[in-house]
Order: sequence, then C-alpha cells, then structure tokens
Amino acid sequence: MSDCVFCRIGQGEVDEDLVAYRSENVFVVPALKQRQSNPGHALVLPVSHVTDLHDVPAGLLHEIFEVTARVTSAVKDAYGSVGSTVTQNNRIPGQVLHHVHVHVVPRFEDDGFRMPDPDLCEAPRHVRRARAAALRKALLRGA
Repeated sequence: MSDCVFCRIGQGEVDEDLVAYRSENVFVVPALKQRQSNPGHALVLPVSHVTDLHDVPAGLLHEIFEVTARVTSAVKDAYGSVGSTVTQNNRIPGQVLHHVHVHVVPRFEDDGFRMPDPDLCEAPRHVRRARAAALRKALLRGA
C-alpha cells in the first residue's frame, strides 16, 4: 500500500534514519507528535499493512507485543523514564493513519500525563532522529 507512510517506512523506502528497530516483520519509530513532558514517545508497527488489531495474524501480534515489551524496558535506559504507558487505538474518530501501531509513552515523576493531550505537538525531525538513535542504542544493549 504505497500511499501509507507507515508501509513506506516499514519497507525502508523513506525515513530510515528514524527507525530505532527493525526486524523482518516489525519496526519502531519515534511518534511524530510528542508530549513535551514525555520525550521519547515511540510507535511499534508491523511492516505489513494491517488496519485493525483484530485482523493481525497471531504470530505477528505476538511479535508486535514482544517488541513493545522490549521498548518499554529500553525507554528507561534511553530517556531516564521511570516507566511507560502502552496504548493502541483501533479506528478511533479523527485517526488519519490506518495502520496498526502500538504507542509506548515514557513516563516520568510528576509528568502530568493525560489523554488526550491538547499540548501534543509535532517534534522536529532532528529531535526524532536523536530519539531514534537513543532508543536504538538502548535496544541493542538490552538485546
């Protein structure tokens, strides 16, 4: 599905410098929109185009959440977080990218986390590139 930006990233066609982790089936990138008080928000996605969580084949679903678990550990090392919040939206109102993805949001003491967050804003590419590099390094240490 060439019009899906997540498919293009997953296939290595664009934004390779933003990929923190890649296997044959799953990849991890920093979220475009980040919370100022929760730096390092990452997305775990399948390479293949799947739009609904209930349509993900069991083996791939297992790998997505296995990688998600690794990312929850790595964000502590990469960003100094004390934990994380993991979410997955399945065709919610206002969603514009219909490609399954799991959010891992690093959590910090007194971070004032809330969902939805009206202060969510687009992170510049150089910030996302640095966050991908930090997460990549942490994932390699934890491998």
